[in-house]
Amino acid sequence: MEPTTGQPSILVVDDDRGLTHLIKKSLDREGFRVLTADSGAAAFAWFEQNRADLMLLDLKLQDIEGVDLVARLEEHGRCPPFIIITGQGDERVAVEMMKRGARDYLIKDMGFLQFVPAVVKRALEQLANERRLAEAEEQVHLIRSVVDQGFSAVLITGPDLPDPQIIYANPAFAQATGCAQDEIIGKPLSTVSALASVQQRLRTGLPEGASFLEEISTYSYAHGERWGEWRVGPVQDKSGKNTHWLIIFRDITQRKRLEKEVLEISDQERRRIGQDLHDGLCQHLAGIELMSQVLEQKLSARSKADAARAGEIAGHVREAIGQTRSLARGLSPVTLESEGLFSALHELAAGTEKMFGISCRMVSAHAVEIPAPAVATHLYRIAQEAVSNAIKHGKASEVQIHLEAADNRALLSVSDNGCGISPGPRSRNGMGLRIMEYRAGMIGGVLSIVKNAKGGTTVECSVPLSPASSGLETK
Repeated sequence: MEPTTGQPSILVVDDDRGLTHLIKKSLDREGFRVLTADSGAAAFAWFEQNRADLMLLDLKLQDIEGVDLVARLEEHGRCPPFIIITGQGDERVAVEMMKRGARDYLIKDMGFLQFVPAVVKRALEQLANERRLAEAEEQVHLIRSVVDQGFSAVLITGPDLPDPQIIYANPAFAQATGCAQDEIIGKPLSTVSALASVQQRLRTGLPEGASFLEEISTYSYAHGERWGEWRVGPVQDKSGKNTHWLIIFRDITQRKRLEKEVLEISDQERRRIGQDLHDGLCQHLAGIELMSQVLEQKLSARSKADAARAGEIAGHVREAIGQTRSLARGLSPVTLESEGLFSALHELAAGTEKMFGISCRMVSAHAVEIPAPAVATHLYRIAQEAVSNAIKHGKASEVQIHLEAADNRALLSVSDNGCGISPGPRSRNGMGLRIMEYRAGMIGGVLSIVKNAKGGTTVECSVPLSPASSGLETK
């Protein structure tokens, strides 16, 4: 073997020295730099100190199978792109090697040598294209990251709190908020009514350890109320002094509307399934129960044992009817629509006790009226999910549901005595948690999940009672 240089190189690994010589000769004529190894051990030793741009590997060497050599090189992080050389009849193995990463394969037949340069050229061109593509993708990723962080609408203020002066707003910000640039530049931040909630957050400054603030809120626009997602952070000079505040924004009204529609569709589907269970499956089961009872009566004169078995079947069907009706009530709580959230939560607690055999109580002393049906529905589903999580994940034996109203806000809390939440940041992978957060966001609420004094978990959702604050109609 020859030492490598900075030039692209090809290592041919084949224990047939005559064939290796011919391969090297055909590639030399094409201007390639070719190195050779006559065994797997020699190739592995070479790769410990060197790297090649491409390897031509005989599938069956005397000291090691080609697939095993590739595995050893991969294990040590030294495997280059490779092309398999195989005898006739081994095409299936060669295809399997293609699945493991081989760039191509060559069969040792009459035209073998004339195809070697073309296959090598094609492989090297593919590698070059992949490198260029990777570099382009890296640049795209960098630009995309900047765009994602910067959104599209930008506003810059001076550093002085609590009401910094606006010094720049780009056209996208003016278009999104309806605030003309010449009307707000040079004015205090409080001039922009759309940023009232952002300014309120800025008054308290950044939380300890945070590099920016995030805020999702509604804002007034000439054509109605819209939803905005704001990110606010300081701009610092080389000494670390805050010189400006950067506010970046995007309109998420359409996303909020879609989320609302998805949740509404989900709730409609729940109600439909609940009604189908109640009106369809329960009726079928009731029929089966009746048939079992009739069979029990007929069998009683012939065999007491068979009659008893028929009676047991009827009892099991009766239990199934009860469970199905409980499921139907959970999916389509008639009480929520007819008597309101307070009564529906009482029914949820009673149904949970009956189905799971745990203590589940509604502990509120006074009824709370939720004027907006959509708000009541979302709160009920949040409570339902929290109770379900307490039982399934928290292994709780006691759950308490509480609903109260104060200062034009409703506060729903579900507490349990289960194993509690894990320490550290919560995983965002749970679908139930994300849906609860979406539901809270859709009604202008704030969701919190904390460990309580009993060691279990408390889920709290605070929502405004006025429809304007929640962004939902009362119809």
